[in-house]
Amino acid sequence: MKADAVRDIALAHAIETSPPHEALPSAARCEAITQEVLHTLGKPALGGKAGQAAFAQFLQLRAKRIIQASQLPADVRQLWQHAPGLARWAPLAIGLLALCLGFASHRITDPHRVDLLSLSLMGIVLWNLLMYAVLLVRSLLRLARRQPARVAPWEPAQLAAGGAAPSAPVADEHPGWMARLRGKAMPALRGSGLRKMALRFERNWWQASEGVRNAQWLLWLHLGAALVAVGALASLWLTGLTKEYQVGWESTFLSAPQVQHWLNLLFAPTQWLQWTTPWSLADIQALQGWVTSSMPAQYPSAAAQAPQPGVLSAPVSYVGERWVWAYTALLGATVVVPRLLLALWQGLRVRWRRQHLQLPLNQAYFARLQRDFGGLATRLVLLPFSIDVTPERRAAIDHHAIGLYGAGAHVDWLPTLAYGAALPAVDIAPAAQAIALINLSATPEAEVHGELLAQLRSRFGANGQLWLWASDFAARNAGAPRRLQEREALWQEFAQQHGFNAQLITTGT
Repeated sequence: MKADAVRDIALAHAIETSPPHEALPSAARCEAITQEVLHTLGKPALGGKAGQAAFAQFLQLRAKRIIQASQLPADVRQLWQHAPGLARWAPLAIGLLALCLGFASHRITDPHRVDLLSLSLMGIVLWNLLMYAVLLVRSLLRLARRQPARVAPWEPAQLAAGGAAPSAPVADEHPGWMARLRGKAMPALRGSGLRKMALRFERNWWQASEGVRNAQWLLWLHLGAALVAVGALASLWLTGLTKEYQVGWESTFLSAPQVQHWLNLLFAPTQWLQWTTPWSLADIQALQGWVTSSMPAQYPSAAAQAPQPGVLSAPVSYVGERWVWAYTALLGATVVVPRLLLALWQGLRVRWRRQHLQLPLNQAYFARLQRDFGGLATRLVLLPFSIDVTPERRAAIDHHAIGLYGAGAHVDWLPTLAYGAALPAVDIAPAAQAIALINLSATPEAEVHGELLAQLRSRFGANGQLWLWASDFAARNAGAPRRLQEREALWQEFAQQHGFNAQLITTGT
């Protein structure tokens, strides 16, 4: 789905899951909008790609009308119209910083020399070669694992029974300095329900466009790496316009044969591309120490000094220029060109991802809209884990499921799993939801609950959910609300580490 459509749907989701406010349409008005959109679209297709496209059109049109029915302040509308990806100043800052870093690295380390063993130039090449190896290994590991893309749930992940907004506080604000920063950016909304709604929308939109943003970061990191090399070459050439370089090398620990072997290994790509012969030992020995570009290199023997019949010796004035061109070709072949190609690839990924954002369609919010769209009933498979399912609890959970997924929701109860037991083999329909039911009174343990959630995620993917029975724990701690909040936060953090967003059930006994 296109980025603009997902952004509208995210804002409509935030509007509908917020507490009632005079600037927002009521639940009855949203339901009327749903019926109006269904009437406008007529009888939709329900199967295959045509059904998916029709449902996407339904979501887009419905979201637009809900936004039109809202009296949103200018701050929220400005936030809503923000395009996905990086801020406009970020690419310029990355480019200028990279260019200056490359220019300064050569300017500081080798101001008036063409050092065959230049740490700045060789460091740029070796660092990029290392990054290519890391990128290759990560790509191979990603291909080997072939894990399906996981769409993170939006906040709030579920609605309370009956479609109303949750009464308990939801983690809808950015933590730490981000919350303070966004609060200062929207001073007119401070202390109002609209501010929480706006922050919730921003978080969900930031989460939905994460793929676009990551591709943009990689795009500009590749361009930045190329600009570091361009900056170093700019310093190399600009200095050579007004200064006469000293050319050569020196080392306490390396001998001439070792330097020859290392330079031939380093310059192998350009030597292969330009069809040039590797550096000879005489070439390296002649430049041991420092010579000016206009002076002849010292030949190792008298025989080498004697002119050879039919052989034209290269002008000695090109000694410095030859090595400047050599390093230019090396950085161009190993850094600039590969990084530009990688940046082009990431640019294509950015363009593709902007047209193919995904929605967390397994959430109750979208499941209810799917039911309204096609008259479909949602099938839920409950897997109680180390919890006594009394008739009262069963009735309360059934009522909770109907409030989330509508009257057509059908709940299949499986036998309760013993503490530490593995997830049984269960075959469910592709559209059904597999839900692990755990008592909030239990303390989350990685060896037990973590293993259960890992199996649930591995077996059912995005169709797996985690519900927490919180009524008992809430009743025992009625006089200590902070303890209840701490336990809820502990489980939410534990669930998110395993790819879930826990849904609390606080109704019933």
